[in-house]
Amino acid sequence: MKKPAPVYLLVGPEEGEKREFVEQILQSYQDQSSEEAENHRFYAGQTPVSEVVSLLRNGALFSSYKFVQIYNIEELKKPEQQELAEYLTKPDPSATIFLLTSEYRSPAAINKKVPKAQRKTFFELFENKKRQWLLSYFRRAEIDIEDEAVEMLLDLVENNTLEMKNAADKLILYYGAGRRLNADDIEVFIYHSKEENVFSLFHRISRRDLPGALEVLHKITLSGQSNGVQIFGGLLWQFRRLLKLSRMLERNFAPDEAFRSIPLLGKRNQNNYMEACRNFSTADIEKIIALIADFDGRAREQRGEVEALLLDYFIYTILHKKSRPQRRLLGTLAK
Repeated sequence: MKKPAPVYLLVGPEEGEKREFVEQILQSYQDQSSEEAENHRFYAGQTPVSEVVSLLRNGALFSSYKFVQIYNIEELKKPEQQELAEYLTKPDPSATIFLLTSEYRSPAAINKKVPKAQRKTFFELFENKKRQWLLSYFRRAEIDIEDEAVEMLLDLVENNTLEMKNAADKLILYYGAGRRLNADDIEVFIYHSKEENVFSLFHRISRRDLPGALEVLHKITLSGQSNGVQIFGGLLWQFRRLLKLSRMLERNFAPDEAFRSIPLLGKRNQNNYMEACRNFSTADIEKIIALIADFDGRAREQRGEVEALLLDYFIYTILHKKSRPQRRLLGTLAK
C-alpha cells in the first residue's frame, strides 16, 4: 500500500479546497487499508506542540497509522516552530501531519523543512468564480437565487468556499428546495435565525447597546464558531463600510445613492448602518477602526480567558462614551 507523505504544508485562504485536499488523502488511505486510521485535529495556541509531537512519535492506540492536522500555524510561537521543525527533520513513518494556515506564507523554520512537492497554496477565488460556485451549489439543491441575493451573501461570508458552503447549506435547510431566493430572504435568515454572529453583534453595537452587545459576544465565543481574531476581522469589515457611508453622507450624498455605491443591500441592513451613523460620528468610526487594529494584534498573541477579556474590554471601550482604552490595562492583559 502506498502511504501518504509524512507532512503536507497547506497555505492560503481557500479553505474549502484545502479541506477537500485533506479529505481526499484520508479517503485514499482508507480505500487501501483494512483498518481506519486515527485522525486528530489541533489549533495553534490551544495545545502545546510538545503534546502533538509526543502523539506523533508514539504508536497509535487503535490503528497502525495516524493523521494529525494543526490549524493556524502562523500563530505558533518561535520555540514551538523550532520544536515542530525538529520533528519534521525526521518525521515518524507511521503518521502524516497536515500544517494549515489561511495566510499565504508559513513560518520560515517550518517551510524549509517541508519538501516543495508537499507544499500547496490554495488561492482565493476570483469574484466571478465565487458567483459561479454559489449559483451552481444552489442549483444542485434545486434553489434559484437572484443576482442581488448572491451579492449580499458574498458580502456577508468570508471569501472561501468552505464558508460559502456552510452559509448556503443553512439557507437550503431554512427555505427548502424549489424556492427562489432574493436579497430580502437572505436578510430575513440572517436576522431571524437563532444563531448569533458578528453581524448581530454589529447590530447591537450600532444601537450603542452595551449589555446587548456583550450578551451577543458571549454567545458567539461560547459557541466556539469564532475566535477573537475572526470577530475583530468581521467587525473591521463592517466598520470600514460604515466609514464609507458616513463620509458619503457628510458629502451630502442621498442615502440610496450611498447604498448603491458601497454597496449595502437589504432594507434592515441599510437601516442598521443608518442607525450606526446617527450614533457614531465619522471621527468616532475612524477611532474604532484604529482600536480594532490594536486589539486584533493583541488577540493574535492571546487565547482563552485573556482573549475573552480583550473582547469584553473592546466592546466596553467603544460603547461607553466616557471610556478610553487604558494602555496600562491593555499591557497587563497582554502579559
